[in-house]
Amino acid sequence: MAGIGFVLRKLAIRDDLAGIFQGYLYAAIISSGPWLFTIICIGALVTIGSQFLYQEELTNFRIIIIYNFAFSLVFSAPVFMIATRYLADLIYAEQAERATGMYLGALTVLFGAQGLVVVPFYYGYAELLPLERFGAVTNYFLITGIWLGSVFVTALKDYQMVTRTFAFGMALSLVATLFMAPVLGSAGMLLGFNVGLMVIFFSLSARVFAEYPDPPEMPFAFLGHFPRYWEIALSGLIYNLAIWVDKWIMWFSPERELHANRLISSPDYDSAMFLAYLSVVPAMALFTFNIETRFYERYLRFYQDVQKHATYDRLAFDHAQIWQAMSASARSLLVLQVTVTVVVVLFAPQLLDFLGISFMQLGAFRFGVLGAMFHVFALFLMTVLSYFDVRRQTLAVAAFFLVSNTLLSGLSLHLGIAWYGFGYAVSAILTFGFAYVLATRHMLNLPYQTFIVRNASVE
Repeated sequence: MAGIGFVLRKLAIRDDLAGIFQGYLYAAIISSGPWLFTIICIGALVTIGSQFLYQEELTNFRIIIIYNFAFSLVFSAPVFMIATRYLADLIYAEQAERATGMYLGALTVLFGAQGLVVVPFYYGYAELLPLERFGAVTNYFLITGIWLGSVFVTALKDYQMVTRTFAFGMALSLVATLFMAPVLGSAGMLLGFNVGLMVIFFSLSARVFAEYPDPPEMPFAFLGHFPRYWEIALSGLIYNLAIWVDKWIMWFSPERELHANRLISSPDYDSAMFLAYLSVVPAMALFTFNIETRFYERYLRFYQDVQKHATYDRLAFDHAQIWQAMSASARSLLVLQVTVTVVVVLFAPQLLDFLGISFMQLGAFRFGVLGAMFHVFALFLMTVLSYFDVRRQTLAVAAFFLVSNTLLSGLSLHLGIAWYGFGYAVSAILTFGFAYVLATRHMLNLPYQTFIVRNASVE
């Protein structure tokens, strides 16, 4: 992501408002675009579908999409985390010609492993019509492929291609649904949505093959990274479990809905949380466009000087520069996100009324906005820890988030509807505090960590 940040920052060099605006806009799209486009598209699909479909059909479509996004992200996380690390190592070793083979191998592993779960689920457990089953399984595989394809395209720093692809794909989904939903109902909505996802997936894949035109070789070599970097794979699994665990717990609340297709959901809580997450888009854009690039420049200079056997005074200066960059970035991020959070919390009733959302979601939405702020702060600190390759500490933060979110969300469920979202908010605050302690301790002792703790010869 830092690489894309450097590309985007060239827009700001134009020294005009248009360039800066474009830079932040593209940063928002790159960091949150797939998620934003999808939320907007699904919202539009449900709105359009409500004109000619029964509520049960709309619910079928919505809950299948939620299930597919949740479980595809969680179950594919270990593979695409390892794939990310393997791709980074290939680029560093100037062996990027093996990327195509790895992409095909990772897709094979993902589709094969997840097929053992999703096919029995939709064809054995869920009660759906035959065409709905086919659409649901296809949708799951397409979403999974897009998770992996996004990793490769991000590495290419082609932000305009990513933006165009997702925008066109979601627009095509809307058009296809308009033609198919009136005839096929919820199955038509699924198939129409899949048309857009298919365009996105194959466009991302085509871009990967165009960038790495070499014949595929050693497609499963990346699996050798699992024993070596098992902490990264486990961190991806646990972190994404932590993101979703409070939603799953609320699926067993008294307000849950058990649908005719045998799937359960908590629509009020789910909608409140998804809407709350939108409040962190400005912070994600700022981090991608400005903060991560500023940190990376100082980080890179420090380790380059280490490799050049620079003097202690020079390394101490580099160390101070890293800390100053992080401190200045933290202030900017804090001011921006706190302002956004306060405004959204204060005007939450007006916002929900404007969107036509039930006021039953007000409490959960406010807790969600507060939690999302600290959640994104913790995520940024986990990114910093990942730069220093302290995999055990990153794993510890993810595990802390999962355990605390599970326990506190369970407590929220026990306390009643007025406290829904409270567990997630407190968990995010505690996780941020834990991540802050680990990250600052490591950065304050960076020379010691570099020359003693992380020194293979000392070990």
